Amino acid sequence: MKTMHTGQGIRLITALSGLLVAMLFSTSAMAQILGTAHDFSDGSDIDAGGEICVVCHTPHNAISPDEGPLWNRSLAATTSYTLYSIDNSTPGSDIQGTGFGQPSGVSKLCLSCHDGTIAVDAFGGQAGTAAGEMNTINPAANIGGRTTSDAVGSGDLSDDHPVAFTYPTTDTEIVAAAGGLPLFGISSNQLECATCHDVHGTGNLHLLRVPNTGSDLCLTCHTK
Repeated sequence: MKTMHTGQGIRLITALSGLLVAMLFSTSAMAQILGTAHDFSDGSDIDAGGEICVVCHTPHNAISPDEGPLWNRSLAATTSYTLYSIDNSTPGSDIQGTGFGQPSGVSKLCLSCHDGTIAVDAFGGQAGTAAGEMNTINPAANIGGRTTSDAVGSGDLSDDHPVAFTYPTTDTEIVAAAGGLPLFGISSNQLECATCHDVHGTGNLHLLRVPNTGSDLCLTCHTK
């Protein structure tokens, strides 16, 4: 029987420890998604083949590798969303006059399901089906204005909280650094859908990062 040298033993222990950490992390992530609104593994909404991750991610042949981590979903064709407006007269205008931008980054990934222009089962190269439309599966989660009579989808986000804008740290009515919520983009200063929602599950209603009891989520950023 071979004797294991000290260096080999250390390397083996290190490798096993890393594997254990990876397994624990993977199990924890799966446990968060399991049973949430993003869990399609039971096939009751769309046919995901009993898988949890495949609706958004794939280990091989990603559709949009530059859009998200091994992204497996078709992105919406809409490039000119109707944006929220402070005064309802100038689309995309905000109270400081700097304007809200078109959804970008991680928000585009969220909107590939939620903007109402593309079916939830449009993943893995599939075009999607009428049965997989968000308006059919969960109308409340369809924020883009699509209705059963709107075959194309309007991409109307004018009645939704704006995203894809630089968080206004100098505004006295806004909490600095988003109250600890994550910001995105190259400079880590963009408010996106994932600032308020954790797509992998938090245990809170609507996958909110902070429960909104007593408007706690709103007050994380707004000093009202």
